[in-house]
Amino acid sequence: MNRSIYYWGIWVIALICINLGGIPIALFSLFGTPSGTSIFSLDYFIAFSIFLLSNIPVIQLFFALWKKDQKSFVWGLIFAIIEVCSFILFVNSVNFQISLILAIIGVLGAAVLLIKSFIR
Repeated sequence: MNRSIYYWGIWVIALICINLGGIPIALFSLFGTPSGTSIFSLDYFIAFSIFLLSNIPVIQLFFALWKKDQKSFVWGLIFAIIEVCSFILFVNSVNFQISLILAIIGVLGAAVLLIKSFIR
């Protein structure tokens, strides 16, 4: 079987795992929004930003697969796993500070890899 099929399968699993944590947090940010608020309000912008920031590792993994860059894919997968661990810690309310630090490491690491892949 072709190895790229395994990589795409890992990408799909990473997409599902990250969105299982990112979408509920983004929707929770809309909790206090009154009904009838325009979708162009600040509340919806914050929710969209949370969703987009949580998916930076998935976007980076996609570009690494598209360019067939195995080293970048492995590093992106490490940052995606760190972000999933931060979501698990946040949802279980174990320690918010550690969860926030891990999320920042995951997003910033994936963003740096994404910028590096665009420069190449």
